[in-house]
Amino acid sequence: MLRPRTSLVVAGMAAAFVAPGLAHADSPGATTLVYNFTYSADQSITARDSNQNAEAVQSDAISGGTNGISHYGGKLDDKGTMTVQVVGKPQADGGQVVTISEAGENTRRAPAATCVVYGNTHVICDPNKTVYTEEYTLLRFLGAKFVDPNALDKNKHWQISQDSPALNVTADYVIQSNSNGAMQIAETRKLRQAGGGSLTTDVQTKIGYDMNKSVPTTVDEYVTQRHDNGVQGTSTTIYQTTLQLVSDTMAKT
Repeated sequence: MLRPRTSLVVAGMAAAFVAPGLAHADSPGATTLVYNFTYSADQSITARDSNQNAEAVQSDAISGGTNGISHYGGKLDDKGTMTVQVVGKPQADGGQVVTISEAGENTRRAPAATCVVYGNTHVICDPNKTVYTEEYTLLRFLGAKFVDPNALDKNKHWQISQDSPALNVTADYVIQSNSNGAMQIAETRKLRQAGGGSLTTDVQTKIGYDMNKSVPTTVDEYVTQRHDNGVQGTSTTIYQTTLQLVSDTMAKT
């Protein structure tokens, strides 16, 4: 069945997240951002019948197997809106408090969750709330100084590396164009299970970014995730997420 995509948060810190100490989302001056989103997940599984641990997501997704091997597939699609409230100014450690909620037409619905986002794409969210992977796609680019002119090389490129005991992440960013602060940025992101294990995730993203407001205006993300279970089989899932900023206002008290 469809597996959740790997989303990286700050290792070891999510459990210590304490929402009561954060500014309220309805505080005066909180900026409200509304995005239209589309989301799709398309999974293909090859599994050996003799040791079957895979399950078809829908009945018409099964194709006949040969030599003890069966093929399974599943699809999930949704669209709707995401609403983000950016609360106050960045904290002393550079973290920005936000709340995010999602209203999909079908299954992707989640009430507001409080998160802290950082310019290096780290994200910490309340572990007691549901935050979908497509919400993390947006949250990664909401941190203050996501685009830091001091971090750019001569090719308008910068890199972010994040290593934890479970996961190694490398992300490269290139500013492809800049028209008075309206930027087009390309992201190439690789997530690898520590020790060269069986889970790999490759991400290609096109980001429209408003440098003057420090917010993404469009996001087009394409993710390929592969899970190798050895002799038991393999699975490949393609995730696609698009986001478009449609409203940017000041929250009313």
